Amino acid sequence: PEEEVVVTAPDVVGTYWGNLDISMKPDNSDQETVIGNGIAKFITISQVSDTEVKMELKEFELFINGNILKFGDIVIDKCAVKKETDASTFTGQQDLTFQGDAAALGTCATSIEGTVQSGNATMNIQVKVPTLKQTVKVTFSGVKQVEESGKD
Repeated sequence: PEEEVVVTAPDVVGTYWGNLDISMKPDNSDQETVIGNGIAKFITISQVSDTEVKMELKEFELFINGNILKFGDIVIDKCAVKKETDASTFTGQQDLTFQGDAAALGTCATSIEGTVQSGNATMNIQVKVPTLKQTVKVTFSGVKQVEESGKD
């Protein structure tokens, strides 16, 4: 008998509105420096396959040393979605190169892990920046936005 494919992706698909907390951690240290908290942002998760989604955080920027460093969009094209007992989790990683000012940062290994439970999402995004010898850690906590129906 064929193995039944468990369709997991739709459980996490949606646009989530919430807050980002951002910190930086040097490669050789456990000391984290908070560089932003409570930054209001949307994160969009769209379906790629039965068991995979794409995560998009648009127009990400950091305020470092008195300057705004614009990264552009953080996009991870394929995150695997697993169904847990009462929640869904997803993980993904991708090497990203950014636009604009952040292009100088080179290729950054970026990973995400997230959990969605009853429309509430938490996500941890890590962007390893070799040129700065630091990892940018982003924690997102948000709520799924309800699509309005009946409008065209």
